[in-house]
Amino acid sequence: MSTTSDSDDDGAAAEKAGFIYDLRRLISGVHASGSFAACGTIDSFVNPGIYVDPIGTVRLPLSVEDAQTLAQTSHKAPFGKGNETLVDESVRKTWQIDAANIRILNQDWQLCLDRILERVAEGLGIAGGPSSIRAELYKMLLYEKGAITEKVLGMFGTLIICLPSEHTGGAVCLRHGSQSERFDSSGNSAFGASYLTWYADVVHEIEPIQTGYRWVLAYNLINRSPGPPQSASALDARIGQFTQALTRWQDLQDEPFYLAYPLDHEYTDRDLKLAYLKGDDFYRARHVAQSCEAHGKYYMLLGNMEMCITDQNSEEEMEKEAVLSLDHIVDPQGFDLLIASTRTISTTNLLRGESYEDREPDTQRGGNYLGNQYAEIDQFFKDSTLIIVPCHWILNFLLGSTFTLHSLALLTMRLRGFIGQAGDSNNPKRLLLQVCQSVLGHDYSNDEKRDLFLGPVAVSAVFLKNPDLFNAMANQIKGSFEEEDYSALGGIHTAITKCGKIYQIHENVNAFRDGFFKGHPNRSDQLQVNSLQRWLDTLLYGCLYNSEHVFEQDASTLVQIIAEREDAPFSQHRIRPVLYQGVRIFIQHFQDNNLLINPLVVELLSQSDHQGRSKIYLETLLRNIVESAVSNFNLRQYATYTASLFPRNQTNYFSRSRGEDASTNSSRRAGPIKAFYGYSSACKQDLPAQLLQRIQATASELAVEQSNGFLISFLSELIPVADTWFNEAKSCIRSLITLHIIRTVGYEPKKPTDWTRLEEISTCSHSNDDSCLKMNAFLKDPEASYYALGEMDYYLRSHFHNFEYFDLVEKGPWNVVGVTKTNKWWEEQHPKWQARAEKVLEAVKKLPQDRLQECLGDEYDGVMDLKMVKIMVDADIDDPLQCDQEGKRHPELASSVPQKRRRENSESA
Repeated sequence: MSTTSDSDDDGAAAEKAGFIYDLRRLISGVHASGSFAACGTIDSFVNPGIYVDPIGTVRLPLSVEDAQTLAQTSHKAPFGKGNETLVDESVRKTWQIDAANIRILNQDWQLCLDRILERVAEGLGIAGGPSSIRAELYKMLLYEKGAITEKVLGMFGTLIICLPSEHTGGAVCLRHGSQSERFDSSGNSAFGASYLTWYADVVHEIEPIQTGYRWVLAYNLINRSPGPPQSASALDARIGQFTQALTRWQDLQDEPFYLAYPLDHEYTDRDLKLAYLKGDDFYRARHVAQSCEAHGKYYMLLGNMEMCITDQNSEEEMEKEAVLSLDHIVDPQGFDLLIASTRTISTTNLLRGESYEDREPDTQRGGNYLGNQYAEIDQFFKDSTLIIVPCHWILNFLLGSTFTLHSLALLTMRLRGFIGQAGDSNNPKRLLLQVCQSVLGHDYSNDEKRDLFLGPVAVSAVFLKNPDLFNAMANQIKGSFEEEDYSALGGIHTAITKCGKIYQIHENVNAFRDGFFKGHPNRSDQLQVNSLQRWLDTLLYGCLYNSEHVFEQDASTLVQIIAEREDAPFSQHRIRPVLYQGVRIFIQHFQDNNLLINPLVVELLSQSDHQGRSKIYLETLLRNIVESAVSNFNLRQYATYTASLFPRNQTNYFSRSRGEDASTNSSRRAGPIKAFYGYSSACKQDLPAQLLQRIQATASELAVEQSNGFLISFLSELIPVADTWFNEAKSCIRSLITLHIIRTVGYEPKKPTDWTRLEEISTCSHSNDDSCLKMNAFLKDPEASYYALGEMDYYLRSHFHNFEYFDLVEKGPWNVVGVTKTNKWWEEQHPKWQARAEKVLEAVKKLPQDRLQECLGDEYDGVMDLKMVKIMVDADIDDPLQCDQEGKRHPELASSVPQKRRRENSESA
């Protein structure tokens, strides 16, 4: 019997030893070759021949004019924040054009790119060399003065080609672990090109541009070879192998409670975090952390440990005693998890042993001569280590098997605090949830003790918004918590109101109320319902009263607050509910703030048909803000908010009725402008004129797409109610009609009367090439119709396909000897202009023509003939439909070709 037991023990010990050996080998085998980033100049740079739709070919080096044109065609570059993709005003000076709008015309560019990839593979240490990767263009970026960037992530890596564009500043700062590099390509930016590449897990920031423009092509590096993608963390690591090893750990008969792998370097408590580890320490710890997270049942922690070896001097011999302890334990982000001063660990749990015999101690004390012998000597050896802990042992590892209520409360409180600081990391939240689950599964000596330990779990469950955890706790409790836990639960209002945003607080209040009654057994008790509602109303009232910030979303929230209390009982003195007062106070405080007033007017007017008990209150609110709303009216803000409001198909918070699709209903697209005009007229005699003036003054701020889709609907609602005898009405409506036509139709393309072809200059943009300069002179020559290509016109010969409106004279395939100007451009553009004009005129004719004629007077016929955008051979220079108030042509008419750039300054071509 004993022999069998000993045999089983030996087998379990051998199994455990084999597992530890394999785990140690896996971790020790993680290394990184190459560097996390590389850069260099491109010696034999080839002009890619960059064509951007709808601009055309962009010249190298980049001129200021071309940079401004690119910026106008681009959109704001977003930046990465966790899993989200955002656009922020602080990075608004960075512009991007997606790869779908970019064409590389020079066939030799791929050969140049292949040469760059050879240097990339060498610099990053990519296994398989350049043949195992490919570069995929995904965007063009333009950084102007003041531009900065946040962290950027790519595929397994990113390649940046810095194109010739003179600038200063804009150095790229890269950080990976404890390593950092700074690359500045501005020195040769005027005429030279350079490349910069890094792995996807490298933090990338760009210093502010001081002068000029930094212009780059950004490529994703794609792994062509089978197997896992490359990573700067561990090029030869295989997370799958490690997760399999962790599964073996689960099946061991003698399962270790934890295992520690000493790191190569020693770190201070302040620097003990994954991002600050050095060399192989960083790659190994990152590899283990990723593997533990992928497996799901293990944690990777970091710790500083201390070995204390005591020499006990005696007359017979020198005896030694060794104690190994952890005096600092953190998660990968460096959050302190050690509640006690130290945590004693066993040397048998070290994945690799440390030899202290030939090593000098970090500190030493004792050893003084006491007359007849020396005192004991304590030698201290400090090391840093990574620690792997199974999830179900994490509570015992951090607090010990006999943890106290005080230590548990401190740990859970600390983890809740870390969650708010962790950013995108889920580690503290995952740890807190596991600690709570371990508390629920722990054995206690009696029910009273269990109840006390369930208090921190209850507080954490509410904090995590985890109803399953809270219900599991509630099913176990027999008595009550500690007073401190009830106090923490009583502070739930802090979590509800902490954000400081009224619209978010309102959502939190409703979610808390709904969740409370959903799980409460006495939810049918009306007295209890009313008590909770009064408490929540008081909470929300305090936020409305004390709010210091306002947001656009608050407008709809204020109307919803009123709607939700439509059926609330009034007292015998007809005192309005407390939140009605809160709404009124909030509006008074922000009544001159455009962010609230414009959207609030739209929201309130959308309820004009409401006949419920709150109708008088809604009208009172509207009456109180109408003057402020008129004086602060902004047409662009109104149009933007209306567009966001009506697609919700819900225009009445009281009846919750569904309206028609906003895209098919003109009045919906226009918003409640008809009601607003009528209400302002009823409130004060001069308000309609002021409103019309504000509409006209802010109309030019409308975006182009708003001019096309919104203005005509807006006019169809405004014209029938506007007082046409007002000069303000005539001026406003005429201005809106003109703006709509000019922006939607554009200026009529003029049929050429000579051979000048300015619209073609943008296609020949290689300013350093003599043949290109000759071609530009030919394009501007009103008498020359044919250009013969000389033998030295290499650039033009390789780019003749850009001249889409020329007839090519060829002697054979790909042998162009000359080009002839044509009228193809006008023949293509004029029918498009006519189609746009007919479509707009059709929409204008649907407006109330009698009222429109009253407003436009003698200019009615000219508007209906689209005179302001047509070529008028005998047009008077002072024609008000052709010119602005200063006698200059409308700025919207400056470019007659939306699809092509128009260059008035021929010298810059």
